[in-house]
Amino acid sequence: MSLSQDPIIERLSKNFVCGWRNIHGVEEFAGRSHAHPADSSAVHTTNGAGGRNIQMIILSPAGDVLHVLPGYWNPDALRHELDFSLELAAISVAETTPAEKNDAFLLAHLNHAAKHDELLVRDSTLQAFDKHREDSRPESDFRRQGGEGEATRTVDQVMHERMARRPFLKIGEFDLEAVVDYGTEFYDKHGDGCCEKVIGKPSMPELPKGTGASGPWKKGEKE
Repeated sequence: MSLSQDPIIERLSKNFVCGWRNIHGVEEFAGRSHAHPADSSAVHTTNGAGGRNIQMIILSPAGDVLHVLPGYWNPDALRHELDFSLELAAISVAETTPAEKNDAFLLAHLNHAAKHDELLVRDSTLQAFDKHREDSRPESDFRRQGGEGEATRTVDQVMHERMARRPFLKIGEFDLEAVVDYGTEFYDKHGDGCCEKVIGKPSMPELPKGTGASGPWKKGEKE
């Protein structure tokens, strides 16, 4: 049976309610950035960019946090993760014990991340100024196991690992600040060097051709 034919998922998908909250000046972890023109496109960035500036939180009907998508996500990746959230919603209403649900939640996040295709992983690379910050943190989970070398892991992988450790928490108990704690507080879309002086001129990382990303930014380029 495909997900689209699953009666539980079909029922849950018809009961989504969208809401929003402005975290500027409210949450200490809220990021800062330049003002971007309303007609400015986000196609020149990567999944997870600006994780402190915006967070998309997916809740179950009971108010449990199923998933958090920090920052920008391109349409294909967003759809992929929202489809996965329906699987988590089905787990949340399954007739199993709390312990079994928690185990299923953990495994679902880890297995989903392990099956991300190469395109999604490459499009989730840390931007240069975010990577600089993670490179400076010895405890960063963006490093490979063992904690040595550069912070080269991708946002999509780290995000699912962080979520796997937080099964079905109520929104009031959920430590969102810890989940989105990566990169710099200042998001600089155009890479014009005004984030932090110690970082220099941040820019989007060079990505291999054919990954679906638009390539590096060019200062002053009209989008």
